[in-house]
Amino acid sequence: MIPDEAVEAAARALAEIGGQPHNWANYRNPARAALEAAAPRMLSHEREQTRLAHIDAMVNRETKREELAAAWDEGYRECYERQMYEPVPVNPYRKAPDA
Repeated sequence: MIPDEAVEAAARALAEIGGQPHNWANYRNPARAALEAAAPRMLSHEREQTRLAHIDAMVNRETKREELAAAWDEGYRECYERQMYEPVPVNPYRKAPDA
């Protein structure tokens, strides 16, 4: 369902284009029809944008985790070389081999 406010705004815009801004109420039905025809495409576009944003967020999260893991490895390697650590701990930023 198209909100009345959206229909009114579209009707006013159509009336402006038609050169009759004072008769915008006459454009309600064409405005509603145009918005209803466009709605499925706009929703499809919005869903696609949301899907792409979700994928982007997942990639960013993986990239950040990899950066943290690399920094942890570097810090551990430096400490190990100075013989500050004996046991080999598991990097908390890397997935377990069986995960």
